[in-house]
Amino acid sequence: MKEFVENFEEKLQHFKKLIDKAKEDLKKIEKELAAKKDELLKIEEEIIAISKEIKEREHRVHDILNKLKRIQKATLKAQTDREFEMLERDRARLLKELHQHDKKLKELKEKYEKLTTKEMKLLDEEMELEKKKAKLLHKKETYLQKLEQIMAKFQKRIDRFREMFS
Repeated sequence: MKEFVENFEEKLQHFKKLIDKAKEDLKKIEKELAAKKDELLKIEEEIIAISKEIKEREHRVHDILNKLKRIQKATLKAQTDREFEMLERDRARLLKELHQHDKKLKELKEKYEKLTTKEMKLLDEEMELEKKKAKLLHKKETYLQKLEQIMAKFQKRIDRFREMFS
């Protein structure tokens, strides 16, 4: 009986260590997951802000192009040099503004692409961590079930031992 109890105690300690290790690993993974989710949240907020700015700038570019069309039509109808010069100045100013918006749009779109790529990478990493977490939870459950089985065996053995000596 003493040998059985020692064997039982060894098994209990072994499974307790396995369960504790699984719990530690789960905490590490959950900490990593929380960090990834925070980073994803920041990236998503930045993507939304950039997307909004891109739309605003595209709208402004569209407005500038419409104004340039009107100026072009007005230039063709201009009757005096003064009118023509004024329209040309407006046209030059609008072209400069258009160039600035195009340049900024290009930068924003590149940044948007980089962020979406980074977001996808983080989502993949998050999925991998979720898989690891699920495996660890399954392992922990398995260890707990084995521990319960050992406890049940031990209880049966104790009951039999009591019956023998009653």
